[in-house]
Amino acid sequence: MIQPNDINKVEDKDWEEFKKKAAQDELYYTGPGDLLDTPEGRAKFCRLNESGAFNKQDPDFPTHKIWVFNNQGEGMVVKKRSRVDPSLMEDVEYNADGIEISRSYEPA
Repeated sequence: MIQPNDINKVEDKDWEEFKKKAAQDELYYTGPGDLLDTPEGRAKFCRLNESGAFNKQDPDFPTHKIWVFNNQGEGMVVKKRSRVDPSLMEDVEYNADGIEISRSYEPA
């Protein structure tokens, strides 16, 4: 199983092959409509991944990252550049079932 932070360990020459392999892994975040965009998917991500911080490139802001702070089986916080005001970071906290429990903003 590919771990979310494996993206940081890939050499440039191996990037295309890694993307093909990663796209087949159900835990790999690929942008809107993927695992982290549904309560069921977030619950699965929270349950299956270890506690820790994970990141990936933000498809809407390629020079920035989406961060997921996972507390295995307890909940997670997804932190990304605000789509409404790019000068802010949006922090969304989810419970273990993938349901949003709070949303806050901070300067980017």
